[in-house]
Amino acid sequence: MPTLPHAFAKYRLQWLLLGLSMLLLLLALQHALRQITELNRRDVINAAAQLSSQHQRMEAFLEAMRGQAEERLRSNPQSVLSRQLYQALQVDGEHGINLDRIPVDLPPALIGNLTGQGPLPHDGSERQARIHLALSLSPLLATASKLLDRDVAWIYFTGTDNFIYLYPWVPSSQFRFDPVIYSKAYWQEAMARHPHLEHAMLSRPYQDFAGRGQMITLSQPITQGGQIIGLLSIDIQTVTLAQTLHRLAPRIGTLFLLNAHQQILASSQSGTAPPPVRTAQSAEYEWQQGALQLVYPIPETPLSLIHRIPLLPLLQTLLWQSATALITILCLVVATVSSLRAQRLNRRLNYLSRHDALTGAFNRHHFDAFERRHILAGSRHIGAIMFDCDHFKLVNDRFGHGVGDQVLIRLVQLCQPLQDLGCTLIRWGGEEFLLLVTGKDLPLAQLAEQLRLRIAEHDWTEIAPELRVTVSLGHCRQGPAVRLQEVIRRADIALYQAKANGRNRSEGWQDDARGKQE
Repeated sequence: MPTLPHAFAKYRLQWLLLGLSMLLLLLALQHALRQITELNRRDVINAAAQLSSQHQRMEAFLEAMRGQAEERLRSNPQSVLSRQLYQALQVDGEHGINLDRIPVDLPPALIGNLTGQGPLPHDGSERQARIHLALSLSPLLATASKLLDRDVAWIYFTGTDNFIYLYPWVPSSQFRFDPVIYSKAYWQEAMARHPHLEHAMLSRPYQDFAGRGQMITLSQPITQGGQIIGLLSIDIQTVTLAQTLHRLAPRIGTLFLLNAHQQILASSQSGTAPPPVRTAQSAEYEWQQGALQLVYPIPETPLSLIHRIPLLPLLQTLLWQSATALITILCLVVATVSSLRAQRLNRRLNYLSRHDALTGAFNRHHFDAFERRHILAGSRHIGAIMFDCDHFKLVNDRFGHGVGDQVLIRLVQLCQPLQDLGCTLIRWGGEEFLLLVTGKDLPLAQLAEQLRLRIAEHDWTEIAPELRVTVSLGHCRQGPAVRLQEVIRRADIALYQAKANGRNRSEGWQDDARGKQE
């Protein structure tokens, strides 16, 4: 019987090959694990970005409706439409008021149902004004419902004095106002947080009064004289959230959606074991209770995503990928090609992480890096020009979304001379763009007007006959004590002022305290 050293010497090559094979296998497993976690992490980030975009769209609608509602309260809440609908209100002695009878001359798709307790209020009363306010919001509620489409179940206004205006319309026999509404999570949490409620609030889950199952509600208060007089709300079914997660989830594992209270709102796979609550944010995948787990907060929302990959699917995926990787490693040429391809993919993904896929302009992720960089550098003179396409929805409706996409691409191309001057163009959302001007000697008003004229005078018929495109712009320059986010907000306000003043124009931020343009 040969000794161990002798046997090793005899089979040294075999042992070396075995050792090399084990090393290659370990390297392959490590590589496969790294690749799995990286690809799944990117899928989670993409899912978070899409959910954040949906949330911001809803917030934007609520903020727009809140602004219009509060402006009407300051002027006159009545409108031609609200008076028509108010006259159509019926009084049921037993159940109160309802809008079951819609005027025949009004499109049904425009109208919701208003139900409430008690008789109709007397003329000139605060309750009458608030009912008129709710009815006057009908076009906005209908528009929001159409654009948000399947993302939402209900959009409604709940008054503090025992009435609710619900869109889309359902007969009062199916749903009517009940004071129990005031005990629901969305109402109680909004009341508790006022006046510190700065943004739209997302409620805890609860059962829908209209019978559509479990809901969460995004609400924005409407105030008058510092007091809440009602809530504008959007209801989202948790089953809709589950469908969205299923569509966005990575190929392996389960994606969970959690609120700020660590409650699970939905998951991509029904019947899966929930993740542990009170899980700390993790930048990378970590081993947690028998599974790889990534906790990722959804930007600009109080929500988080948790992605869990159980051990068995992970092992199956690792073994499958490592076997292929081992062959790849042994084939030097193939390995080299694969490496180059991976590098190109990484470069492409890095590009897409900072650029808008359609237009090639920078995106919000790049803006975050830009903001951090300039904060560290102590820059306090950045100018912001916010602009968007006038009547862009009409362009899409008349010419099609393909032409709309071409318009956005061309807008970015027309901004190229400004980018050559050192300006940074960011697609802020939809047809809205943000131009950041770092040169403190570059006049914002002149730049904005040059851009407006360049776009207005461009021959858009190259894209589609009879196509004409204009933009509205708002601009503001950063001051010594002003944060960049505030500068952008002011530019956005100036943009809306430009729209209010007739569109196809540029406006600078007007500081009412000083009475001069920044």
